[in-house]
Amino acid sequence: MMKTPFRAGSFLCAAVLLVFNPLLAAEEAVPSNASPCSGEFVSVPSRPTVSNGTDTTQCGVLELEYGVERQWLGGGERHDDLSGGLRLGLTPKLDFHWASGDLLNNVVAAGSQLGFGDTWLGLKYRFAEQTKLRPSLGVFYQAKIPSASHGMGSGEVDHSPSLLISKDIHPLHFDFNVIPLLAGRPGRGWDRNMGFALSASVPLTRRLGFVGEGYGYTRLNRANPAFASTMVGVTYRANPRLVLDGGVDMGVTSGAPQGRIFLGITYAVSNLYSMIRPSR
Repeated sequence: MMKTPFRAGSFLCAAVLLVFNPLLAAEEAVPSNASPCSGEFVSVPSRPTVSNGTDTTQCGVLELEYGVERQWLGGGERHDDLSGGLRLGLTPKLDFHWASGDLLNNVVAAGSQLGFGDTWLGLKYRFAEQTKLRPSLGVFYQAKIPSASHGMGSGEVDHSPSLLISKDIHPLHFDFNVIPLLAGRPGRGWDRNMGFALSASVPLTRRLGFVGEGYGYTRLNRANPAFASTMVGVTYRANPRLVLDGGVDMGVTSGAPQGRIFLGITYAVSNLYSMIRPSR
């Protein structure tokens, strides 16, 4: 059950840190006090888009990311949720993700249901840097742990490997993802679909930015048809470690939710590597 999601996520991040910290120390063959996992740090948001960029959480930094949203599904039904999680930069190109639907509220004609959502664990790795002609490339693997309250999830394990492509074409930044999904089917077997997402962001001022995205998924099963949606939002960097976001989402096809509004926050809590191995 997801009664203490923040405590569980903190434990997972700490466990991963203990495993990867010796590997990171072996990578740092630099004689000076300078290290790719120390110094000033900033937040690297993945909100508010469906697509993920190839940028990873800064090495050693623990990030907190949460948001609230209301989604209108049509026919008088709606879905509210408070969800988010933690990310930890393991190396300059690899980070660990823990996320969950911490509090969900489904409202249908028969009434409403309040409960907890599933838990997702993942690793994101950037394997190619951006050049003048080539975009940066990465992969992102996530697995769903069925921890949702009864009726709030499928109760099965899901797998989602993604290909990430990012490119800066001044002043725009683009992220494109190909997102296969293997959804566990009750009893045995898998349902399969494919997601595609393309987002573009542009700074409006030193702190304020605009982001737009189109995304969609192919048919998963009888209860989940193919759909396409669009999103527009804004981000506001209050300081290097704190980013706020908000926006709206509108369905394009009949299978998509009619609309969605959201607000979120990303905060870089601390550099754990610097705390464990302070500069000499």
